[in-house]
Amino acid sequence: MKKIIVIIIVIAAVAGGYYFYNLNNTEISTTSYEYIKIEKGNIKKTVSATGKIIPTSTLTLSSEISGKIVDINKDFNEKIKKGEVLATFDQNPFILNVEETETSVSISKSKLKQKNGSLEKAKSELNNSISNKNGAVSKLNDSSLNIKKLKENLDDKTKLYEKKFISKKELEDAKFEYESAVFQYSTLESEILSLNAIIDSREAQIKIINAEIEEVETLIEQTELTLESEKLDLSKTKIVSPIDGFILDKHISVGDVLGAYQKDSIMFTIAETLSKMNIEIFIDESDIGNIKPNQEVQFTTDAFPDRNLKATITQIRYSPIDDQNVITYEVIASFDNPNNILLPGMTANVDIIVENKNDVLKVKNSALSVKLNQKPKKNSGSGNRWGGGGASQLQEIMGQLNMTTEQQNKMRGVYPKLGKVRDSLTAKNLSPEKIRKEIQLYIENALIELLSDEQKNKFFELKESLNVKKVYKLVDGEHQKTDLITGLNSGGYTEIINGEIEEGDEVISKVIIETSNKKALRLF
Repeated sequence: MKKIIVIIIVIAAVAGGYYFYNLNNTEISTTSYEYIKIEKGNIKKTVSATGKIIPTSTLTLSSEISGKIVDINKDFNEKIKKGEVLATFDQNPFILNVEETETSVSISKSKLKQKNGSLEKAKSELNNSISNKNGAVSKLNDSSLNIKKLKENLDDKTKLYEKKFISKKELEDAKFEYESAVFQYSTLESEILSLNAIIDSREAQIKIINAEIEEVETLIEQTELTLESEKLDLSKTKIVSPIDGFILDKHISVGDVLGAYQKDSIMFTIAETLSKMNIEIFIDESDIGNIKPNQEVQFTTDAFPDRNLKATITQIRYSPIDDQNVITYEVIASFDNPNNILLPGMTANVDIIVENKNDVLKVKNSALSVKLNQKPKKNSGSGNRWGGGGASQLQEIMGQLNMTTEQQNKMRGVYPKLGKVRDSLTAKNLSPEKIRKEIQLYIENALIELLSDEQKNKFFELKESLNVKKVYKLVDGEHQKTDLITGLNSGGYTEIINGEIEEGDEVISKVIIETSNKKALRLF
């Protein structure tokens, strides 16, 4: 019996100790703060990228003729002057073509001279035939008058003969003279017909000769054009530099046979100068909106990593470049290249200065995310940093726009599409931060499209007003919440435009909560 009582007492003691242990095994948390000072300095927002150094102007010389290279006068990196001979083709085939065509022109001109002589002779013969015809026509007219006169005389003699006033012989003489005149008239008519035929023949001959002359003149014109073309080809056998510059690349060797305007007809690549160079930069579509002409560019090269150089944005090319669904835009920056130290093709590590403010009041971004009196999440570690949270700016703005039911329904239809948008951005290998910003911009643009003009104005006013941040300033050992109007944010710092804060003021940058367990003493 005593043994049972002892066991009961032991069990009760153990249970009581266990209860007392757990009752006093409570979690204790302690809070500490890290502080930073408000400071003055520069805030510089940049877009980083890589680029390739290229000459400001390059010219590719290609073969305009087909032939064999027999001489090369210039090599890589050599300086050249405008009009200087760089290489020479074999000229013999071209000289032979010119000489053959010149001979053809001479033969055709000689033939033309002969044709012109034949034309002059035919014209002379035509003129003689026309003159003979005119003479025959004049004689015919005279003969006609003479016949009329002789006919009247014959009629008179016939009347006189009938009256026995003249002899028969006189009548017959008059009749003979009349008939002789009629015969002569017929002869003249035949002669005129013959002369007309001759004239027609001469005119036809002249037309033929004129056609032959025109043909020869056309042949001469065509041959002379061929001659000019062949002389031009002959002049192209000497490859002449069109500009002052230097040989950036040489693509030919002596003995190479090139074809006119073929893929393998490139001979030289000429750069105008190395004293001024360009950087060819490819900017991601998410950053291109920040890039403007005349922005400053700071860059280094692998060849001179310790030398910081400057360039200026001179051109933004709007044609997109799609490489495996990654969209970029080509941007050109120009710079002076002292002593030609940088060479074409070098890689440039580029920082484009999008915005730069000097000697402004600024605060570390970590101080803007601090919130006090917020229950921290449990953490397995010994410490925990917390801050931020709450609704996003866009959600806060949307709540104040008095959107219609239709607008709200349309806006709800945007969110199911975000999965595809995120997948598309992820496929471009963008950073999580860039993906977050792009999705935020996508939602914002979708919202703006739904708003009326009045709502849009209010949207931008609210968006600007929400650039108010708060920090907790240490004043006489106490934490005082202070509102700040902020501006440029870059490099871990945010510009302070306005607020009750000064350089040197201390603000909380980090809240550290440490937790520990208070254990009761063991009874046994």
